[in-house]
Parts: sequence; C-alpha cells; structure tokens
Amino acid sequence: MKRKMVLLLAALMIALFAAGCGGNQDSGSTSEQTQSAADKEMVVGIPKVTDSFDYYNTANGFESISMLQVYDTLVIKDSDGKTVPSLAEKYEISPDGKTITFYLRKGVKFSDGTEFKASDAKYSIDQAMASSWTSWCYVSVQDCQIVDDYTIKINMKTPNVGFLEYLANCMYSAMLSENAVKKYGADYGKSVEAIVGTGPYILKEWKPGQECVYEANPNYFKGAPAVKKARLKTITDVNAAIIALQTGEINAYFNDIPGINYDAVAQTDKLNMVTYPSTILFQCMMNTKTGLFTDVRLRQAVAYAVDRQQMLTVGVEGKGAVADYPGNRQGYTEGDPVLKDTWYPVDLEKAKQLVKEAGMEGKPVTIKTYATDPYPKLATILQDALTKIGLKAEVLQMERSAFIDDVTVKGNFEIAVCRWAAGTKDMDEIMFGSFATASIGPAGNWSLYSNPKVDELLVQAQGETDPEARKQLYAEVIKILDQDVPEIPLYYPNGSRAYSKELVADQGSVEYDRLFDYSWSN
Repeated sequence: MKRKMVLLLAALMIALFAAGCGGNQDSGSTSEQTQSAADKEMVVGIPKVTDSFDYYNTANGFESISMLQVYDTLVIKDSDGKTVPSLAEKYEISPDGKTITFYLRKGVKFSDGTEFKASDAKYSIDQAMASSWTSWCYVSVQDCQIVDDYTIKINMKTPNVGFLEYLANCMYSAMLSENAVKKYGADYGKSVEAIVGTGPYILKEWKPGQECVYEANPNYFKGAPAVKKARLKTITDVNAAIIALQTGEINAYFNDIPGINYDAVAQTDKLNMVTYPSTILFQCMMNTKTGLFTDVRLRQAVAYAVDRQQMLTVGVEGKGAVADYPGNRQGYTEGDPVLKDTWYPVDLEKAKQLVKEAGMEGKPVTIKTYATDPYPKLATILQDALTKIGLKAEVLQMERSAFIDDVTVKGNFEIAVCRWAAGTKDMDEIMFGSFATASIGPAGNWSLYSNPKVDELLVQAQGETDPEARKQLYAEVIKILDQDVPEIPLYYPNGSRAYSKELVADQGSVEYDRLFDYSWSN
C-alpha cells in the first residue's frame, strides 16, 4: 500500500512537472511572439535607393529618402507642418533677421560614438554652401560662426524669411560628422562603414541603387525608434509597387499613388492611403540659353499649344490641379499670391503665327523625358501639340540618372518634360530655385533662365516680413515669367502615401518619408 502511494505521488509530481514545463513553453512562446513583433522588419518600396550617402555630392530627390533615415537636421517639421527644434534645442533670430543663433543639444552622439558639436554643424553648413546641389539655398548666408562647443551663429547677407524651411529639410541641410568625412575622404558615403550620422537608424547593409537595410539607433537622442528593423528597396515601376503593397511584399510605398490607381489602393482592406496637398510640379522646360528656344516667341507658341487640363487628365486621372504658375494652389502655404487665370489659353492659331514669325516652321525638336510613367504619355501630348503648330517633334525617353546628367547638369536639351519636387512649402524654394540666376544648373534652374529684374524681386521677397507685401513681390515675378516663359507649369498631382494597416503613423507626417514616424499596430 505504501509502495502504491509512493508511485502515485511520483506520477503526480511528474504530471505537475510536465504541466509546468508545458506552461513555461507556452509562456516562452508568447514572449517569443511579442519579441518577434517588436523585431519585425518594415519593408518600404521607393523609386530609387541612393547610389551614395555623400550627401552634398549626390543628386537629391528620391535618393534623399535613403539618406534622411541616418542623418538629422538642426530643426525639423512636425506633423502640423511647424518648424521645431531637433539637433538644436532652441534657436533665436535677431530683430533685423540677419543672425540666427542655434543652441545645440548636449550629449547627442553620432553612430560611431563621437559627440555632435558646433564644429560639425558649421562644417555641414559650409559643405551645403559649397555644393552645386544645395548652394542656392544658402545664397543669402554670409557665413556660419562657432560661438562655443554647443552654439553656432548663421549670419545672413540679407534676411530670408524662408531660410528655416531649408534647414528643416534633410535634402538641403543634413548634419555630418566632420571627423568622419575627413577620415574617409573620397570614400565617405561609399560603404556602410563610411556612413556616420546622428539619425534614428544605422545603415547595416546596402546594395547601391537597389536596397538599404537599417537597424534602430538605440542611442537616438529622441528615443529609440518603434520600428527596430527596416528595409528600403528600389521599385521603379509604380504598378509593381502597388501590387507589392496589395500582396504584403512591402509594408509601405514612399511615393505618390497615380490617380488611375487611387480607387484600387483605397479600397484594399489591408491598406491605409493618405492624401495631402502636394508641392510637386510637373512641368515642360525650355532651354533659354542655347538652341531654338532662346527665341521667346517660340516659347510663347508652346505655351499657347499645350493643353494643361489634358496633361492633368492623362497624367493623374485629374487627381490634382492645373498649375497656372509655379507655386500655386497646392501645398505652398507661404507666399502664394493666389492669382487667377494668369496662364495662356489654348490657341493653336496664335501658336502657329508665333512659330511662323520666329521662322521656325518645320524645325526638328527633340523632347527629352524620363522613361517611367507618366512622362512618356505627357511627352507624347507635347509632341502632338508641337506637330500641330508646325514643328517636327520627336520624343527621347531616358533612364533617370542619364536624364539628370544630360539635362539638369549639362544643360544638353531643347525642351523637356519633368517635375520639380519641392522640399519646403515656401514660395522661395520653387521661385528662387527655379528662376534665380544663382540657381542655374543642377540646383533647379534647369531652363538656364536669367533675368536681373526677377533676381532683384526674388531677393526682396526673401527679406520681406510682411506676408501681403511678400505675396505682391511674387505676383510681380509671375507676371514677368508669364511673358518670358522659361517653362510651362503643367499640373500639381495630389500627394499620397499608402501603407499597411499593420503600421501606425501620424497622417500629418507621412509625406516626410521618415521611418521614425511609424510603429507597428500590435
């Protein structure tokens, strides 16, 4: 009997032990699931992963999406569109608007463990001022001075009320490590080891032009990112990107959804889609320095020939607004004079007359554009319009990097269809960036346009603190541009971003394409 009791107790103990082990396994499984959710990788499609992280020597645009994850700025835009401190804990603007003092946060570390200091801020601003891609943003800057290890002063030649907008955009003002750039020299930004930033993510793997893999920076001064692992991958075809979104291959797409795909994406149960006023302008540029289009009559003829409403309809299914001038109607919250019906009506007979007056009948013209949708369709509309007014037009589709090098850097074109993607919502960027003599070249004045009166008005507008007076200065510029026609503003598409419902994001922040603004919903 005693033996049976012992056996029974032993069996009971074994059962309890087994149950305990099973319980531990269940508990471990739950813990592992939670851990798995925390470590889940966010996969994002973008049109182009960067070929270099050497910020001020790299063509920006889509490439900046790769870079802004590892770099940071002195100030930043919040979800309400306000400029707020970031690497700088505060800033002060002198009463005359000619000195901006930045007080830097102490203890901020670069990804290599060194501290971010005033010498790095000055070095970065000096680099931006010297870069052919960003110098136009700094033409009103005299210099940057170090006050102490955590204070700098930016001294202005003339006040610029929109200057903080540039400093809030990583595309124009990323803060670099002076030590790292000098240490790696020409190799800086060319390998994972030679990329050093203060941003929320650290680059772990990189296939130039194809893919970036990031890990959260545990020492980020704003706190470790909620998404611990992320991957950016190049998807050049927007239709392929949308399919990848719908199938779950990617969790987000950092580019606008074309109008033709709006309904399909919006009606996909697993996706969120956010729309917002865009600062992207689709445009037709003409070379005002060499070739046929140095004759303003020919540029005016094209303005009469192009149906911008047709461009909007074909380009984005009407999801946007016809552009009467650069900077109007959509995302520009500062400086837009809101003029009505300023542009040329469609008048083919008037266009033909101008072509004849200029002696250009039958002249061959090459339209250069990107090879990706919707550019070939827009270029075909332009080709048809030019043919109707007596020119012999052909379309040359180009890969993006080839277009940038040939058209925007070398100025080797007659007429081109492209877009301007503004990094700020202030009129100064698109006006000064597109039409100031100081911006000629890759910076943004791709039409190579130069008009001393326009230059004078643009500088006045930069320093004008009265909002209404500033708008009137831009109205004067627009009237001159309407006569000179260095480019034809076509349309503004609605801005949009789509992402999985597995993710949570502040809808006011999604347009900035920052991984840091996202978290997992569970």
